[in-house]
Amino acid sequence: MITTTAGTPPPAPDPILSKAAVAHWLGVSASTVDRWTKAGDFPPSLRLGPARVGWPQSTVQTWLDAR
Repeated sequence: MITTTAGTPPPAPDPILSKAAVAHWLGVSASTVDRWTKAGDFPPSLRLGPARVGWPQSTVQTWLDAR
């Protein structure tokens, strides 16, 4: 359970980015994101549905910062 004191907003949720959003942010194609993920050069995705994956924004930012 998260408790807050008066005047302190709860932490913002970490947005989940689609493959297209990640590709756009990184300036590469969606197939490049797929290739990097399959090669282990990019963080693993989260399964969001039968044909949809995504990445927490903080995970992508951490990956970028480490490069």
